[in-house]
Amino acid sequence: MKKALILIITFLWSLFFSVLFAQDLPSEPSANSSQIDELFSDTQDIINSDESSVTSIDHTTVFTEKPKLQFSGSISATVGVSIGYTQWPDPNNLLAYYDGAAGGTATTTLVMQAQPSSILAVYGNVASSVDTSETLSWSQFTIGSLYFDYYGISNVSIRAGQFSTTWGHGRIFSLSNLMSSSGDDLTLRVSFPLVFQGLSMFVLAHKKYFSSSTDIPAVSEYAYAANLDHVIGPVRITEGFRYQKQEGFRNILSVQGTLLGIDIFSDILLSFNENDFKNPIKTWGYVGGAFKEFSQTRLYGEYQYTSETVGGMDHTIALVFLQRKLFGQTLDAGFKWEHTFFDHSGQFVPGLTWACLPNGTLQFAFPITYGPDGARYVTNNEDPSKRRIMLAVLLKIEGSF
Repeated sequence: MKKALILIITFLWSLFFSVLFAQDLPSEPSANSSQIDELFSDTQDIINSDESSVTSIDHTTVFTEKPKLQFSGSISATVGVSIGYTQWPDPNNLLAYYDGAAGGTATTTLVMQAQPSSILAVYGNVASSVDTSETLSWSQFTIGSLYFDYYGISNVSIRAGQFSTTWGHGRIFSLSNLMSSSGDDLTLRVSFPLVFQGLSMFVLAHKKYFSSSTDIPAVSEYAYAANLDHVIGPVRITEGFRYQKQEGFRNILSVQGTLLGIDIFSDILLSFNENDFKNPIKTWGYVGGAFKEFSQTRLYGEYQYTSETVGGMDHTIALVFLQRKLFGQTLDAGFKWEHTFFDHSGQFVPGLTWACLPNGTLQFAFPITYGPDGARYVTNNEDPSKRRIMLAVLLKIEGSF
């Protein structure tokens, strides 16, 4: 424990000097309804812009400024049918491994945004869903995000509440995202935007972190994290650290840039042995990728390695291709392919989306999962029936309000 505390103190002390010296530097359809282009969407929490308080009616601001309290939301409903085989079809008995299903899912999200003053903003959203393969009634509303932002301290921003934080640049593989569970945590984030290109420090709390028998968790049981951004020419370098008693001490180093018009990145993940300074690195991993967009065409590739697997031969690759407005029509076509060399299993998913209705799309997907029984992609197949080959036809209606 003393060595762990020394490691944490050393890390925090180095952060202090970084701040000090940097101030001078400027039903089954639900398993297949995800569109391929969602891999390239960037979703961010929306916070209203600052507003100046007024003491009298200004007819200009009535029409140009947003209200201090706003409500919005979205609705999405999908129905479909799927047919397939849990094993490769037997030519002599085509019904031997046949499996078919039909059903629907729906989700509605309600969003609240408020800005009590120019230095304080509040955001929250709740969602309810229904899946006919599980129940015929809507679930209770659950909180997706609920937090506030405070800007009342010069060169400092504070966010507290429940929100998600993402580290690393992987869009398919999430090994390097040390904050992948943050969406369920209560988090305090203090950011210093003028330290290099941004320094953020986190304290995270969740009941799964705490093993104390008392009602008050021990300070050592919280999760602590920090990340620092620095831009050098066309290259962005990000280093992040996270410590939690059960998880141990972990570090990520990310490098992102553009080469010959291609966006590329590399994420290196290290996990440390707390009580073994002779062999400090416990495990390590790597995620790298490249992305290129040509008008209506997008191409994305990614590679992942982790030493956590016994034998250290856990290499996985992925490729995504998307062509929008196929033949000049409202058709999007593409595919997603993932393959692991660890057990030579994978999944290939070609798909087609046709915007045939206002606020509606007709989607076709043809997932093919290969590999020996018990292999990674066979076991982790998102299809509840674990079908090896399947055709899904889905009608999706969605809109925002």
